[in-house]
Formats: sequence, C-alpha cells, structure tokens
Amino acid sequence: MSNSKVEERFDSLVAEVHDWVESAVALDEGHFPTELVSDFKDLLDELKAFLDDEESVDYKRSEVLEIFVTPEMAEVMRRFPRVRRLLESAWGAGLTERIEEEASGFESDDEEDDD
Repeated sequence: MSNSKVEERFDSLVAEVHDWVESAVALDEGHFPTELVSDFKDLLDELKAFLDDEESVDYKRSEVLEIFVTPEMAEVMRRFPRVRRLLESAWGAGLTERIEEEASGFESDDEEDDD
C-alpha cells in the first residue's frame, strides 16, 4: 500500500470513529443498541488491524488512540459503561484515563466561564 493509501485508510477510520461517537452522543441515556456495540467492536478491530499492518508503520499506537481522546467520548463512556469496558478491553485502562483527563480539562474551563 502506498503512503497515500495508508493515509486514506487512516482518515477513513478516523471518520468512522467520529461518526460512531456522534451517533452514541445522540442516544438517550439507558439502553445502548446492540448494533452500535457491534459497530464499535468492528471499529476497534479495524484499528488494531491497521496498527498491525506492515504498511502503516508510520503510525504509532498513541497517534491512533488519540482519535478517542475527546470530551464527546468521555460523555459516551460516562453514560454507557459498556463502551468504557470495550475500550479498556481493547486498549487498556490508560486510554480511558486519558479520555477522562481530557474531558475534565474541558469541564473546568466551562466552570471558569460561568464566574
């Protein structure tokens, strides 16, 4: 695979993750549809395969995991513990901690704006 194809593949995966997060944020708290869980597992598997692919050696694990580190993902993890468990199972507790730290930085900024 050429570098441009690898970049296209990564960009496609990033877009899929962002679309998935947007769908999850739009859900009401409570039931998490099985289809979204399945889609998330597939995305995690695709990202792992991407990292394992010899052609994507220019991408580090930390760069790939950075796509999950958003306040929106923190909200999804808070509202749906199953998502947290899937992330921890796939990538370890360090990732979920980074996501929470990112979200707490946004929360404290918001609180300062209220003063």
